[in-house]
Amino acid sequence: MKYAAEFREELHKEALSIVRKTRPNVTEVIDRHPVEDFFQEHWDYPGKWYTVVAIPNGYRSRKAFVDSIVRDTLSGSDNDNCGSMSATSADRKPQKQTNQMDDPFYLLLAEYPDLVVDYFIVKGDWYCGYESHRIVLKFAFDSLSDEWTGDPNSATGKIIPAEKLMSSEDRNGKLNYRKAFLDPPHKISYSENDFKRVNDALFPNGTDELDVYEWSTDWSDYFDDGREWWGTLCLTVYDKTLNHFVVIMASATD
Repeated sequence: MKYAAEFREELHKEALSIVRKTRPNVTEVIDRHPVEDFFQEHWDYPGKWYTVVAIPNGYRSRKAFVDSIVRDTLSGSDNDNCGSMSATSADRKPQKQTNQMDDPFYLLLAEYPDLVVDYFIVKGDWYCGYESHRIVLKFAFDSLSDEWTGDPNSATGKIIPAEKLMSSEDRNGKLNYRKAFLDPPHKISYSENDFKRVNDALFPNGTDELDVYEWSTDWSDYFDDGREWWGTLCLTVYDKTLNHFVVIMASATD
C-alpha cells in the first residue's frame, strides 16, 4: 500500500507541474482514483495471479493517465464548470437525445421487449471527464425517478477500458454488459447476433472512441432485485464521435 501511495503521489506531482504552466495558483490535482485502483492483478507463469502496482485500468499509458488528471484538474479549477453546467448554462444542460418514439435506436430496441437492460441516451456536446459522466448519471436517474428512489450523487465511478464494454470476461461472477444482455434470470432467445445488432446501432463508429465509467450500485432501490443474486450493472458511456452519452443499467431477479 505504501508503494502504491508513493507511486500515485509521483504521478500527481507530474500532473501538477503541467497544470501550473497555465494555472500557477493550483496546489493540488484532482484524481478520481483511490490508491486501491493502482493495484492490478496479472496472470503469469506458472499459472498464478500476481498483484503489481501500476496505473489504473482504462489508460493506455502513463502519459494518458497523467493527461486525464491534468484535464480534470483544469476543469475543476475553472470555476467548477462541470459541476455547474446543468444549473448555469442552458446550452450545456443534459438533454434526452430525442423523443423515444422517433429515435432509431429506441425503435430497434422495441424489437427486444424481454431485455432487462435499460438504456438512456443523453445529448453531450460538452465533455469534461468524470464530472460530466456523474451529471449525466444523475440526469438519467432523475428522469426515471418516478419508478425508483436513490441518491446518484453518492455513486462512485471509475473508468474502465473501452474494449471491456463488450467483453465476455467473467471474473468472480461479476455482472458485465454482455451477460446482462444475453443471460438474464429468465431465459430469452436473444443471441450474440442480437447483441451485436443492438450495439452496432448504439455505437455505429465502434468502441475505440468511447469513454466508459463503471458506477457503484448501492445508491438506489433500482438495484435491489439484482443484489439478491444475479447482479447489478451501472455504466455511463461517452461516444466522442457522436457527442452523446449512453447510460446502461441492469438489475433483475427471478
